[in-house]
Amino acid sequence: MELWVYATIGATIFQTLRFMLQKKLSMGALSTGGATFARFAYSAPLLAAVLAAWLVASDTELPALSARFWTMGAIGGLAQILATVCVVALFRERNFAVGITFKKTEVVQAALIGFIILGEGVSILGLVAILVGLTGVLLLSSAPEAKGSLQERLFTRAAGLGLASGLLFAISGVTYRAATLEVGADAPLLRAAVTLSAVTLMQFCAMSLWLRVFEQGQI
Repeated sequence: MELWVYATIGATIFQTLRFMLQKKLSMGALSTGGATFARFAYSAPLLAAVLAAWLVASDTELPALSARFWTMGAIGGLAQILATVCVVALFRERNFAVGITFKKTEVVQAALIGFIILGEGVSILGLVAILVGLTGVLLLSSAPEAKGSLQERLFTRAAGLGLASGLLFAISGVTYRAATLEVGADAPLLRAAVTLSAVTLMQFCAMSLWLRVFEQGQI
């Protein structure tokens, strides 16, 4: 199999584990902002260390980074922070499953945003697969035993948070790709490491400032 297949499976596994841990954090003494900050507080130094080790081991200089790289990275970083806030807020909702199901519309929304920002379309078969997935999301979001009309079961606060997180994660994914394409290096893993390290550092600084000013004690 190609590298992207392994990367996708690995990302899915780690994302699920991360959400499980963040749910546990959000049900304790941490606020939504505090639980969101946890992912950046631990990932930023780890990614910086991995990038530094890569550069030293391969005797490679840090690639030149353009203004568009920092702009796209900042947009993606902010979108990811807000998306994570939405997901963590979902953990406080009773109808958690519906919200997470709606979050999976990220794939559909990413295809649209990717076309707008990067001009990248999808094939006919890809579009059919996306629509099938969207249909499945809508069908699964309404439990048979749920009370009220279909509209009342679908359009809830949890569903709104799920859709918002899906949109914001889609924006972050597309803008991260745009930033990665701006890195002047041939190795895909190096481009990804540079982008992730820069973005998580910006997220760490932004969230630290926010919590220090508005949610003292969370850090």
